[in-house]
Amino acid sequence: MGLSGMVRRSGCGAWRGFLGWAGILVVPALLLAACSTSTINAALPEDAGAETATSFARLVDIGHGRTMYLQCHGSGSPTVVLVPGLVAAADTWSYVTGPGGDRKPSSSAVYPGVGRFTRVCSYDRPGTVRENGKFTTSTTVAQPTTSRGDAADLHALLKAAKVPGPYVLAGWSAGGPIVRVYAGEYPHEVSGLVLVDAESEFLQSRLTPGQFATFLALIRNDDKKRIAQWKDVERQNPATVFGQVRAAPPVPKIPVVVLTGDEFDADAFRARLPAHAPADFPQVFWRAQRASQRDLARQFPGAQHITKTHSDHNIQNNRPQLVTDAVREVVEKARRRAEGTPSSS
Repeated sequence: MGLSGMVRRSGCGAWRGFLGWAGILVVPALLLAACSTSTINAALPEDAGAETATSFARLVDIGHGRTMYLQCHGSGSPTVVLVPGLVAAADTWSYVTGPGGDRKPSSSAVYPGVGRFTRVCSYDRPGTVRENGKFTTSTTVAQPTTSRGDAADLHALLKAAKVPGPYVLAGWSAGGPIVRVYAGEYPHEVSGLVLVDAESEFLQSRLTPGQFATFLALIRNDDKKRIAQWKDVERQNPATVFGQVRAAPPVPKIPVVVLTGDEFDADAFRARLPAHAPADFPQVFWRAQRASQRDLARQFPGAQHITKTHSDHNIQNNRPQLVTDAVREVVEKARRRAEGTPSSS
């Protein structure tokens, strides 16, 4: 979940602001009208689009009357699965932030970049929203959802689509707890993790109970704004998420890279706070967030923790090559392990 709040910029995709802790706010209708059809189509294949020998983008039947959108391309093993943050859809991994702050689809984005050296997939969870403001075609479910339920959905989706393992899971923001729960629940299927400014349960312990209550009030404010536009939009309770991560089986000893955002807009964050919040709460939150990321990285012996990202929460859009390189590093370590070659992790 995002850190710095909504950024009001011009251009297609820019309305999304920061996801996760920050959430998506209402989409200006004129902004959507200005987004060209060709740009949107370049970033998101049609659900029933044509398949090739190595790529597809379609709805997959996962049983129980539900379908989920999945897109994959490239070849090689392990398969990288890109798990978006709260409310974000698969196409967030296909966009980059331009010099003016606008987001646009690009061949230098993470999804196409990873597909150049291995198989890569991403998907829409129920209740997510694509970069053009359109609601996902994945079947809606009761909200809020949980990390454990989302991990079970991802497992069902990969099996139903016959996506070959093992998997390197890359989770951004709220995707972080999902991939950690998945790795604990299905340890023999996962060969590596990349955590991209991932939610950390240590945020709760780094805040006092009163401070955490203020944070939860901020999340409820964000939820109300999203629900006003998308009735079935994805929601989560951070306290529930953190509790499930703590209770989940441990992640096996696999290669892990943790990337942490190092830029924070205190004014944008303050604008989302309830009226009763202390004046210094943005600074209090930011200190706790940074500490919680250090705590998170320590959970994985031998993990690489990249803290100089020169990015806010949206590292995958702002610094796509940094994320792609982290994924490549984990993929290469996983391959060496599979071949029985000694590795440093």
